Amino acid sequence: MKIISKFKDFYDYKVAKYGVDEKLVYNRVTKNFRNSPRLFSINKTQPDYNNKILFVGDKIVLIFKTEEKLYTQFDLKDIELLKSKNSNVQIKNFFHHTNDSEITFLDGNTIFVNSFINIDLYDLLKMNRKTFYNFFIKNKKDFFDIDEENNFFNEPIVLIEFLENVTDHDNRRSTSVYKKTYNPNLSQMGIYIDEDFVWQSLVEFLSNKKSEKEISPEVSNENKILSKGFDLKTSFRPNMKKKHKGDI
Repeated sequence: MKIISKFKDFYDYKVAKYGVDEKLVYNRVTKNFRNSPRLFSINKTQPDYNNKILFVGDKIVLIFKTEEKLYTQFDLKDIELLKSKNSNVQIKNFFHHTNDSEITFLDGNTIFVNSFINIDLYDLLKMNRKTFYNFFIKNKKDFFDIDEENNFFNEPIVLIEFLENVTDHDNRRSTSVYKKTYNPNLSQMGIYIDEDFVWQSLVEFLSNKKSEKEISPEVSNENKILSKGFDLKTSFRPNMKKKHKGDI
């Protein structure tokens, strides 16, 4: 893999181990997107979620927030602890936990899981982008626009985090606002995971994308125009049979 980027990240040095593959290029440009409504007001009460979702290639990394640091599933004392852990809603200034939502990390720190995704977190780890999209995003029409959906499926690294619940004044309803960061500087955010895992996951993702393009090559704009019945030589007017003398 060849990384083109304006910043350095903690896994970059693995190029010394795996080498540079000019055919697999990771153009690491950071982009941000929020699904904030045009006109909105922030709701008075907010869920105090303490997790984020990180896609590294097609692999999910669960990130848990504490006041001291960020943890991932790789920091757990036992990965089995994630079974039956899902959304244990906690409203600010009102705390309600059950022992079943408690998880412990290798350093002994313990937190109560409060996830913005209401699904067993152990099962969530088994999802790829497509299954995650079908489960969580597909029916949330305000989560992505068309361009954003393309970013989600094609950018190598995606970080998704809940921001706030707001009232959408145009549609007169409450909605959740999420921030999606594409190709973030992970070390700058305090996110450190196994470097080999990151490198190998990115190579696998880029390789699959390359294979998809080879199987289904991108259609040129000219061919797209012609497939719709337009003529390139007549200012995109539809192809029509020319009338000859004697035609009715």
